[in-house]
Amino acid sequence: MSTRSAVAGRIALALGSTLLVLGVLEVAARVARRRQGGGREENTIALYTEPDPRLGWRKRPGARATYRRREYTVDLQVNGQGLRDPERRYAAAPGVFRVLALGDSFVEGYTVPLEDTVGQVLERDLAGPACPVEVVNGGTSGWSTDQEYLFYIDDGAGYSPQVVVLFFYYNDVLFNDRDNYFGRPKPRLVMRGTGLEVANEPVPGPRPRDWSARADQDETGSALVSWIRNRLKRGAPRAYDALARLGLWSPLGGSEPGEEMRVYKTGPTPRIDGAWASTARILEALARKTADHHARLLVAYVPNRMEVRDRDWELTRRAYALEGRDWDRGLPLRRLRAIGEAAGLPVLDLTPALRRADAALLDGAYFTYDPHWTALGHRVAAAEVARSLRERGWVPACAASR
Repeated sequence: MSTRSAVAGRIALALGSTLLVLGVLEVAARVARRRQGGGREENTIALYTEPDPRLGWRKRPGARATYRRREYTVDLQVNGQGLRDPERRYAAAPGVFRVLALGDSFVEGYTVPLEDTVGQVLERDLAGPACPVEVVNGGTSGWSTDQEYLFYIDDGAGYSPQVVVLFFYYNDVLFNDRDNYFGRPKPRLVMRGTGLEVANEPVPGPRPRDWSARADQDETGSALVSWIRNRLKRGAPRAYDALARLGLWSPLGGSEPGEEMRVYKTGPTPRIDGAWASTARILEALARKTADHHARLLVAYVPNRMEVRDRDWELTRRAYALEGRDWDRGLPLRRLRAIGEAAGLPVLDLTPALRRADAALLDGAYFTYDPHWTALGHRVAAAEVARSLRERGWVPACAASR
């Protein structure tokens, strides 16, 4: 055999081996994508919620659903009262101290099993054999502070909680001033006389496309390329952009931030300023209602993942070409604290504890792709709430000493 033939043979062998390896990896990536829902987020929330003429939507009593995502698979079950919670009576048993957690998907906790949700972890932290404490999970995915307020006065107060913990997320601000959530009809509260009322009751029912599936990753094309692209985009944005310049995919930048993101924009923002004013009225009204029921109200600030991870802040800035002087990831917390100070409402910032936990472990407090908490994030949030309640003297002596 000639030298040229030998070289050609080795090149062919190397090329064949490379193609074989890439083929095996492509098959593996496609199998993994199919197991994770075919590359798209399934319309899971529609399987366990139902329209509500006052709240827009709520969980259907007794419903079941399974979330399948690239980072988790979680079975979700709704109890007889329409909560993702153990079965409970409205009236607490004698001597039982109750906490009601209000919030959105972070409180509902569909990314983790029920026992790992912030409410269940908090309950185990505060309760003991001679210290009966229950934490009722009043969270529903997609709700904003206005819907949480309505749930409290219509239903949540019936559980007779001595403490109400409202978990507040940045996108609550905009949707507290809107009659839809990404197109799905929801209530809009307005001030009439001395109180808040629903301006659009009954809330229209949703259209079939209102909970359409959102793309989680490409369904078409190479699953392996999609896998590499998504990991570079999240973990190495500079390398992602370098390969984008070779034409492999679109570069970061140029996307318009959603309007809800403008709570991070400094300077005059009339629409967002109006939404903050609506948010302040809702929080003040909730404070009055909880006081009327002899309950205490704590607002727990849930930071966006980019407020916790510097890498995610960099990625966000690159994706939307944000100017450093015009965007401030600490702005929503400062504005919420100002509302709290004016209304005499305590605001607990979960950011420092989540940042410490996320930096200390490879398995951080937030998922890499999904923007919600991992089980660790729920534990950290529960520990911070428990610490705050103990320091304020808002829990029974038996729970304070645990």
